[in-house]
Amino acid sequence: MALSIASRGRVVLYSGLIRALTVSADNEKVLKLGPLWFQPGITGWNFATLAYGAFSTISLISFISFIQPYLLTEILQMPASEQGTFTGFLHSLQEALTILLTGFIGAWSDRTGRRKLFAVGFGIMALGYLVMPLSASATQLIIFRCLFAIGAAMVPIMMLAATVDYIQERSRGRWTGINAIFTGAGALFMATVLAKTPDMFLTAGANAADAGRYAYWIGAGMCLLAATLLWLGLSKQKPATPERSEVWKQLYAGIRAGLDNPKLMLGYFAAFIGRGDLIIITAFFSLWITQEGTDAGIGTGEALGRAGMMYGIIQLAAMAWAPLMGVIIDRVNRVTGLAIGLSIAAVGYFWMGQVEDPFGSGLLPAAILLGIGEISVIVSANALMGQEATPSIRGAIVGVFGLMGGLGIIAATAAGGVVFDQIGRTAPFTMMAVLNASLMLVALVVRNRISN
Repeated sequence: MALSIASRGRVVLYSGLIRALTVSADNEKVLKLGPLWFQPGITGWNFATLAYGAFSTISLISFISFIQPYLLTEILQMPASEQGTFTGFLHSLQEALTILLTGFIGAWSDRTGRRKLFAVGFGIMALGYLVMPLSASATQLIIFRCLFAIGAAMVPIMMLAATVDYIQERSRGRWTGINAIFTGAGALFMATVLAKTPDMFLTAGANAADAGRYAYWIGAGMCLLAATLLWLGLSKQKPATPERSEVWKQLYAGIRAGLDNPKLMLGYFAAFIGRGDLIIITAFFSLWITQEGTDAGIGTGEALGRAGMMYGIIQLAAMAWAPLMGVIIDRVNRVTGLAIGLSIAAVGYFWMGQVEDPFGSGLLPAAILLGIGEISVIVSANALMGQEATPSIRGAIVGVFGLMGGLGIIAATAAGGVVFDQIGRTAPFTMMAVLNASLMLVALVVRNRISN
């Protein structure tokens, strides 16, 4: 990354990290890395640590969902006919806990600072990774997953809060894009490395159950490493505590704004669909491929590795397409842009729902289009929300936007688990195709009304 130094700046080389510092008149150190201007007091180590935190957040939260089919099959030996509903239940439970804890965690971090809760969250996740593969029953797994969910609720909130705290407003857009690279790298690392760890241990001679346990414990070790680095490397500064209004008043203001503005309400439902899209891929893609592999006589570890490879392709397609979708959105009406994104997602999910053999060549083009559709809905929904959010109540609108996304996860995982078991293993993808297509039609109606 290119570095520039303002007057009176100095460059320090330490352990391979180049830090560019500018010193203001009041002797406050201000870090500038290329186009990024950070807040006073933020150092190069703080930046590097936060980047690693973003990488670890995505890789380790997504891995717990991705490897779950292995645990259900090889450790708990749960019948395949029950795994879809149980998977949906666990995801719904975790998201419900996240929604309940979000406000408390945010308020707590305003008093204690982001560093402590970020590190503690990873510590709790490490404990969850440690005990989950020791589950002797589905009930124990539910209890252990709730423990993990507490940490998994803390970590993304602290990542987002620290990301907002560290950067100056003039660099916020570029910082968001660069942070997306770190999170995308985390998703790819999960798909290409962590997802293959059970098969690696099987190849090394471990039995099926122990291979799964060792893979979970690698996740625990990575969580502990992240907790340690975050504790040592993040800024110890506490954020300025803003004036607060009651949560329920903020929620009402955000909902009322949506009722008064059809485009904003459309954005809310797009958040519901978009987050549902994401969780369907994370929760049921690996479950589908793992079960199909078992039916075909392929080992669970090998099938999980195949799922990881294809999941990586989905994420690569999403990362490559995101900038192009941004250009499209900037050149068309935002509602039109959302309709385009929803139409791509509908086709991608429908195509994936028609794939019969996940080990055949037909999965690759479906996966690529699925990744493009997934990111198209997310980017276009965020752009529409950003355009329509009234500045005076933007926080309330963002809160409702996030709440709708959480409700989308609960609904998609609960319904997806049922249709997975009762209709077919690709039924969750077809379900999301119908939902995306339905909202696309609503978007076209809204677009027609605002044009007239």
